[in-house]
Amino acid sequence: MIQNKRLEQIMNILQQEKSISVNQISEMLHVTPKTVRLDLKKLENANALQRVHGGAILSGLQPTSFPVHLYRQKCVKEKAIIAKKAFSLLRENDTILLDDGSTSLELAKLLGEFRITVLTNDIFIINELMYKPNVFLYVIGGALKRDGESFVINGEDSIQFIKKYHVSKMFLGISTLDIENGAMIYYYGDRSTKRAFMAAADEIICMADSTKFNHTAFTRIADIQEIDTIITDPSLPPAEAERYQAMGPEVIYS
Repeated sequence: MIQNKRLEQIMNILQQEKSISVNQISEMLHVTPKTVRLDLKKLENANALQRVHGGAILSGLQPTSFPVHLYRQKCVKEKAIIAKKAFSLLRENDTILLDDGSTSLELAKLLGEFRITVLTNDIFIINELMYKPNVFLYVIGGALKRDGESFVINGEDSIQFIKKYHVSKMFLGISTLDIENGAMIYYYGDRSTKRAFMAAADEIICMADSTKFNHTAFTRIADIQEIDTIITDPSLPPAEAERYQAMGPEVIYS
């Protein structure tokens, strides 16, 4: 079993059991205790769990993909102004993809003044857009992932769905940005879906508040060079913006 799949299974078990021993994981996944301990160390480094003697527990700091009770209350002002800047990049009759995330939802709230086509897999964004007549809405199909209070559609059906379409701009949802590790998320199961979304877009735009920079999460979804534009808030030091811009993307302040 490849490591990323194994790590995902460990996290799925922990989400249900809240705690688990090294021996239990070893038996369930048919790997050695030594392998389990290395896996737990990697997950702990990503703040996904807390190791204890003989096993691990679900960390109180463990973040889900986009936990509503945390992310909607964090950097609210910054996300709103980032979304406003992103909105200024849109034109009538654009076709865009809004990936899941709180800043994407802030952008969705601004839509409706002119005609635009939106594809999305985020239930909160769907709910925001479904009553706006100027928004031609495509709901990306697939399995519904209930992650805390976040509701996102992903998986193989979503991947096959998006292959039929093409968008001018994709607003990529991420958890962290790092020069060496790229754009990262906490839930490995979202990676293939996000990669398929990226393949359908002419331009990849990442809306990231300054707290997301220079941190790592669980799994990489894209190299910095694959992102065309990063929109952030004024709290990011200009020197940091220059470092990321040197890697390829244009860094825009909101």
